[in-house]
Amino acid sequence: MKSKILSCLALVVFLFSTILSGFAEDITNEVQNVRRETRGEDQSSRAAEKSKEKAAIDKYKTGVTYEDILKDPDNIGLNARYAQDQIARGELLSAAATLERILLVNPNLVDVRLLYAVVLYRLDSLNEAQKELNALRTVTLPPAIRDQVSEYEKKIKSRKRRTHLGLRQSVGWGYDTNRNAAPSSKFQLVNDVAQDLTGSNNRRADTHFLNVSSLDVTHDLGFQAGHSVFGNFTYFLQEQTNVHSLDLGSFQYEFGGTYKSKWFDFTPSFVASNIFLSAESFLRTQGGNFLFERDVTKKLKAFYDFRIERQDYLNISENTNSYDNKGPEFSNFWGASYVIIPTMKWTSSVGYADKKAKQNYNAYERLSLNNTHTWVLPKGQFLINALNVNFDNYESPEVSVAGKVRHDKSMRYRVTYGTPLSTIFFGRILSKPLKDIVFTASYEFYRSLSNITNYSYTNNKCQMILTKRMEF
Repeated sequence: MKSKILSCLALVVFLFSTILSGFAEDITNEVQNVRRETRGEDQSSRAAEKSKEKAAIDKYKTGVTYEDILKDPDNIGLNARYAQDQIARGELLSAAATLERILLVNPNLVDVRLLYAVVLYRLDSLNEAQKELNALRTVTLPPAIRDQVSEYEKKIKSRKRRTHLGLRQSVGWGYDTNRNAAPSSKFQLVNDVAQDLTGSNNRRADTHFLNVSSLDVTHDLGFQAGHSVFGNFTYFLQEQTNVHSLDLGSFQYEFGGTYKSKWFDFTPSFVASNIFLSAESFLRTQGGNFLFERDVTKKLKAFYDFRIERQDYLNISENTNSYDNKGPEFSNFWGASYVIIPTMKWTSSVGYADKKAKQNYNAYERLSLNNTHTWVLPKGQFLINALNVNFDNYESPEVSVAGKVRHDKSMRYRVTYGTPLSTIFFGRILSKPLKDIVFTASYEFYRSLSNITNYSYTNNKCQMILTKRMEF
């Protein structure tokens, strides 16, 4: 009798563990979620900077044409407005020539001299720009122009520094319709037997708090080519409101340098991270990233990115089989980016990854297709559309789930809109340090299709983030 009871208990424990294993296997995708969110913030930050630059240039638009100048060539005010329109069109050398001619006629026009200094600054002729600002300091200036002179003196001093430090802080809120990746079929396979989803295994919608803190430093090595070294540290935290088993946290580090030549730019770096799941250390990684970039034309850039990473998974209470995923991962991306028009850029890449693992049913090869469209809008706004498609083929079946080898296809579409707070209606009442905070709102649709029902599911995600960047 006692032996029968022990046998029954052993069977129950085995079935329970296989159910957990079958459902929690896909929990390793949370690693990709951490990296995806941090990359998304980097991408939004770059788009925000581009949009900020465009907004600064757009304010110079006047609509004055060359035909207008031909009708009244001696009109200094008209020529000044024409130079402003040249700046707005990105014709900086022509704008500089126009302003030089005006100053030869009347060197006492302080607003024109300030504009000339701004153009020289944009052309990276910093010493010449400082010379013009020094000339303005010798005369009495209106308060508005004096403030702009001080602003550009600080900008020139900052750009001349060889070491730059940046700090970015992002906080936000998000919502997932299927945070725990519950199968769409409402059942899962255990030993090739269909089991109805029960309890916490059912689909669970949830909200989360998001924090991404980044510190980066770059140092110009002083070569004419522009070689540099850099380092960055990122702290990521995503805390769920209800599904605390999927609370995420990570520390990510990268140190490297960029070597520039007439053939290509080469950026090797050392990368490492420590990822936490449900407040437990889940994954530790160390590796190298090697990026090659080449400007094919003024609009077209080609790149190749290779990454090798040692992945040390640790068993945790939420996934007692995590250690079976331990092993290296190799990833490759071949791609190009093309500037369609000055405010639009398209980037496409093809990726191949090879993940090794202690258990072959966790090892896979991945083919990925990735596309991103970035659109810089007026007044500091931007729009990013991204579409990623993955094809995963695993090496062997996980018999505790199903007797066949797993094959997955997944599609992720994400759209992100961003704007500085100064653009939206309540930006007018904010103090100056808050006006450059960027608000982003994103929607993401994810669909995974698998020959094993456990891994076929859909999730919709909405997220809103506020980001402030400071440079020192």
